[in-house]
Amino acid sequence: MRRKNEEIFTAIREFINSYYLENGRGPSTRDIEAGTGIQRITVQRYLQTMKENGEIEYGERRGTRNAFSRTIGEHVMVPCYGTIKCGLPNDPFVDITETVRLPRSWVGEGDFYILEADGESMKDIGIESGDLVVIRRQETASPGEVVAALCGDEATLKRYFPEEDRIVLKPENPAFDDIVLEGEALETFRIQGVAVKIIKGVR
Repeated sequence: MRRKNEEIFTAIREFINSYYLENGRGPSTRDIEAGTGIQRITVQRYLQTMKENGEIEYGERRGTRNAFSRTIGEHVMVPCYGTIKCGLPNDPFVDITETVRLPRSWVGEGDFYILEADGESMKDIGIESGDLVVIRRQETASPGEVVAALCGDEATLKRYFPEEDRIVLKPENPAFDDIVLEGEALETFRIQGVAVKIIKGVR
């Protein structure tokens, strides 16, 4: 029997989870073929193995066999807060508006929350107003990571560049200026998390 490719398993798993997140239901084999570029006959073989391993369940949808009744793997419940400014800082997020279920394979390990982007300063990396940004909750970040940060009592989403005596928060849009924190402003700066995923609607 031909040995199956783990990269194909991973591609199928990630597509199923992403599809379910966006559509509220599992994809058909035709959807998976279109979304991954993997031939349907190959998709069917791998799905059969995943079914035998207990990763997925089959259901019936519009007469199409091999549709899914649920997603696979472990999930994590993620709270949604309000908006975070992709421009100048705004009031910090405080209230949970709802909680959503995300596949653990989609976000990885950690504690997460979701913020709605507001503004265009990060649009060159694909973050636009109305997008939902999944944030891994942590108090440190590596240079160049996109962070949700508090500057005093206000929050913003920017790339983080610490320097010897200041912090520079850089937008991803040349129309916007850097936010430079120096002196007393450094004392009120707090990293609230690092952006890991973007959930976008159809525009």
